[in-house]
Amino acid sequence: MTGKLYLYGDSLLKATVPDEEFHYHFHAAELLGSHPEVVSRAMMGATVRKGRQLVERDTQRGLNAQYALMGYGGNDSDFDWQAISDDPTGEHKPRTELPEFRRILGETVELLRQKGVQPLLMTLPPIDAEKYLRFICRSGADRGRILSWLGDCQMIYRYQELYSDTVAAVAAEHAVPLIPVRRAFLWDQNYCRMISPDGIHLNMTGYRRLFDTIGSWAREHLA
Repeated sequence: MTGKLYLYGDSLLKATVPDEEFHYHFHAAELLGSHPEVVSRAMMGATVRKGRQLVERDTQRGLNAQYALMGYGGNDSDFDWQAISDDPTGEHKPRTELPEFRRILGETVELLRQKGVQPLLMTLPPIDAEKYLRFICRSGADRGRILSWLGDCQMIYRYQELYSDTVAAVAAEHAVPLIPVRRAFLWDQNYCRMISPDGIHLNMTGYRRLFDTIGSWAREHLA
């Protein structure tokens, strides 16, 4: 790959792994150590709104990059699970509703393009809904009440997949290259072995798969 690549994303692009007590540790530096051309702007808990703010700030200061990869959707698709547990018959919305997610991602892509930076998008690694529901309920949220709102546990997986599919739709709409990260996991019949006990982050095997997928794609398409 020629030129500098900026990574904008959430905890996945920080290679965040929970320990046995669910304290989080970041491993992006060791995975990217041999790639000084890559600059990480990933932030724990970031949504696409935060991504746009970072891109706006960086472009105003003069973004010295040829490429910028946007990796958002996981936090955007998440809910206030304690509120759902408290009131499973109420109306609950994700952190970023899907139409707004699509609009902001598209606007950010165009902002990068206007500043002479080639935007890149990536589909999301899958999650493990059963693990995530156990993680959600570890601090007292009621599994049965959450399930009564969801309908079934796998709705968590399907809802996150909607955001991954929307990333692909934005890539097609704006003619932006798309890195098929999700495909690199789903072909593996035992992909859940690469997901951490919290159900949403990867373990080190999973992060190697993630970063190897991005790196292989970049070597092939950005040479």
